[in-house]
Amino acid sequence: MLDWRWDYDGWIIVVTAIVAIICALPGSFLLVRRQAMLGDAVAHAVLPGIAIGFLVSGTRSGFWMLFGAMLAGLTTAGLTQVLRGIGGVDRGSALGVVFSTLFALGLVLIVQTADSVDLDPACVLYGQIELVPLDLFEIQGVDIPRAIPWMLLVLVVIGLGMGLLWKELLITSFDSSMAESQGIPTWAMHQLLMVFVASGCVVAFESVGSILVLALLIGPPAIARLFTGNFLRMVVIAAAIGVFVSVMGHFLAIFVPIWLWNGEASLSTAGVTAVFSMGIFCVSVLGIRLYERISRQQMMLIELSD
Repeated sequence: MLDWRWDYDGWIIVVTAIVAIICALPGSFLLVRRQAMLGDAVAHAVLPGIAIGFLVSGTRSGFWMLFGAMLAGLTTAGLTQVLRGIGGVDRGSALGVVFSTLFALGLVLIVQTADSVDLDPACVLYGQIELVPLDLFEIQGVDIPRAIPWMLLVLVVIGLGMGLLWKELLITSFDSSMAESQGIPTWAMHQLLMVFVASGCVVAFESVGSILVLALLIGPPAIARLFTGNFLRMVVIAAAIGVFVSVMGHFLAIFVPIWLWNGEASLSTAGVTAVFSMGIFCVSVLGIRLYERISRQQMMLIELSD
């Protein structure tokens, strides 16, 4: 039987929950803009920026890594617009070409940098969330994971940025023509959103991996959209759902092997959390469709009885 340790498992849940909230904020805007795949593209395309940051700074943390990822995210959005505008390529094809090319370039650079910088290319995809509680530093006598301060900083910056420009981001997301008529720079708002997405990806990529980042970027907002048409409520619900799947994902990763095959080794927390998020979405869709069908049948019976 595996023992639950708050000083280990608790920190894993806290880190994943912070990532979920970070992803829910820009992910909600991407969803209503119908640009969910752009988040996928940015999450993959930040790799060359991260690798270049490694080469420049020689470390896995710091300003250069974040700056490089932001530039890569902006490059992804810019190249996509160029291919659509100049080349006449549709959005899906442009995104596919740009993010696959930059992702491949990032993997090549990371493999090269791995010889001089302690970096496993696999951690970029799968993450190392189980190792986060082992890399600690002390604040006021309390040991906390080294990844948390950076994540909290990015969360505060994204939250403040979206709070200050809420109206502008909202109008450009739902009606870009109205935004332009009111003098709101739609291009600048789009680039700012890409900066938010890239920032969230870079602070989370090594801890939880790009696969879980993508799942949390789109999954919780998509689930929240099923239950409400109010955007602010949708963002809050998406963040709450992200925290919920983070908690349940780690619990299931630990206890499912014990329940099913009496195993001692736990599953990957990042992988289980991503799958659980998808499962919640599917159950929500089926539940809502079933509820609508039953409601229509009840309405038909009422009309017939009248």
